[in-house]
Amino acid sequence: MYDCIIIGGGISGITAAVYLKHANKKVLLIEKSALGGILNKISKIENYPGYKSVTGPDLAYNLYEQVKYNEIEVLESTVISIENQGNTNLVKLKDKELTCKYLILATGKEARKLNLENEDRLVGRGISYCALCDGPFFRNKEVAVIGAGDSALLEALYLSNICSHITIINKYSKFKCKETLLNQVLKKENITILYDSMTKSLNEENGLLKSITYMKDEKEEELQVSGAFVYIGSTPNIFDINLELDGNYIKVNEDMETSIERIYAIGDVIKKDIYQLTNAASEGMIAATNIIKRLNKE
Repeated sequence: MYDCIIIGGGISGITAAVYLKHANKKVLLIEKSALGGILNKISKIENYPGYKSVTGPDLAYNLYEQVKYNEIEVLESTVISIENQGNTNLVKLKDKELTCKYLILATGKEARKLNLENEDRLVGRGISYCALCDGPFFRNKEVAVIGAGDSALLEALYLSNICSHITIINKYSKFKCKETLLNQVLKKENITILYDSMTKSLNEENGLLKSITYMKDEKEEELQVSGAFVYIGSTPNIFDINLELDGNYIKVNEDMETSIERIYAIGDVIKKDIYQLTNAASEGMIAATNIIKRLNKE
């Protein structure tokens, strides 16, 4: 029986784990891949306190070191389902079941797909959702970035130092981004922007991405590229339990507690106005301190 199990080892989940551990609570952190979560796929961070500039993997490694230093128990596994049983929660894994008094969902978001015919087949064969992970495979080649937000522009800038040319395909007439970021992109000679352009198909040859067909001014155009990096938003990872949602996101109160007592949610899986590392860490602290208060009264 754990005092608290945290599902998700991103910055919000790790922050909650550190606070709970410092309060001498029995806590378990479950992460299905690498600690740091989405940080491991971010090329550069320039708005996190304490750093002028830091790569996502470097910040993730610092978090890993903090988890290790605090001797926080970590389990690398995939959670199959969760079940609230009143005063306890049951967490089911592939090979075991765990129980806890309190549960924190820090499961984050998954990259949204274009939902085009060849997309799944071409993942790893020209289609990617992580420039930091796969950019080096396209060194000195022409690639496309599909998206209209900060992430698309940030990754285009990263790729501009690796690839010969980047074409950003934006289905809107403008970007939804920071002006300073757009100005950096506009100064890059090897980045071209296509506005009002809708991606229609991903064309392959010999099992690899060959080109992208897009619609612009009611005409079909074809762009020859070796790779395409998709940044069109993300979808929260939510378990199939009866939690109150706001859209696709989990609804929480000011204490980060969900509609089910003893289940909390933090980070990118919850409904909020701003999705940034700083407030994700803050949410981890808020959830943990409220759980600590309740545990101390029990």
